[in-house]
Amino acid sequence: SKLAVSGTKDELCIRLCNGELSSDYAYEYAPERFSRARFEAEMPGYGSCDEFNNNVASLPPAQKGSKRDTAYTNQQLKDMCRDKGLVVSGKRYDLVLRLLQNESGIGGAPKRAAGSIDEETGVFQPKKRAKSMKPPSVEKLQERIFKKCFPSEEVKRKWSNNKYKYHPSDCMVYMSNIIEKEIFEKELFERGEEKCAWDLINVMLNIITVGNEARRKEWAAEQAGSGSRFFCMIGGTDFELNRCSNDLKFKFLPQLVKAIKATSKKTAVAQLSGKFLWAFQSRKLGKLFDEYDINDRPADWRQPFKYGSFKEVLNEFVPCKGESSTEESEEEEEEEEKEP
Repeated sequence: SKLAVSGTKDELCIRLCNGELSSDYAYEYAPERFSRARFEAEMPGYGSCDEFNNNVASLPPAQKGSKRDTAYTNQQLKDMCRDKGLVVSGKRYDLVLRLLQNESGIGGAPKRAAGSIDEETGVFQPKKRAKSMKPPSVEKLQERIFKKCFPSEEVKRKWSNNKYKYHPSDCMVYMSNIIEKEIFEKELFERGEEKCAWDLINVMLNIITVGNEARRKEWAAEQAGSGSRFFCMIGGTDFELNRCSNDLKFKFLPQLVKAIKATSKKTAVAQLSGKFLWAFQSRKLGKLFDEYDINDRPADWRQPFKYGSFKEVLNEFVPCKGESSTEESEEEEEEEEKEP
């Protein structure tokens, strides 16, 4: 930052906050917080009526300390590093340090990303890496997905209310991205790697359907050994679809249908994933979450969207004996009613 390094900590912080190069990065981004004094001042006639005392109202700043609503977010800092051809990994400190090193030329050369700057446009063009077509490791991905869906209690204690609220949605998007990246982008079905593709999908279906069964058994053993007459169920061991219904309808289920239709034979779907698919449909989806997006938008925006039925797709590609027998019995009853 080309600033003096002597003095106390407070003096160093003041120099960094007011420095020509470092002032833009002195604060971390945070949205404006609620201030009761500001609310009372902006709502005439409410509260203490300080707004009528010669227009003097106690208006504390929206942010105190090292955070401001006008500062750069981490994503903005990454975009700035990317535009300048710098590496975008690391913490906020690393990103700011690279930007300052690039602007001032002091403190060593910053880490640069692989690529070159276009002479005509002056825009950094990252080096295109060869697309990896290596089949995914199902065991490693299973561990990652399970850890994502059911983190430890130590991790969840640090969560905010919003983190708890949107965690199932984050997990559903996470699994959908894995299917897109590891199965469809690597063209496993086209290359004859159907078993590997369905093994990975079965891992996700089992995690959603069964949940954290090991933790439930452990909790039941603890309750049984305590000698108490009351048994309390433990929460956080089941995957709640009601908190991620939109991601289920528009991302995960359409990818499942795409995988079912991409399989070479209908019998192969039943052999590789029949029991997992029907367990997922019967135990988790039911009638409440059966619809999925078929990407059929009506020309008139006033018309309702059309959705497909995941159960109908299963009955077509992976017929269930119970379902087929009930349908046949219903058809027979209808025929008997038509007879005189």
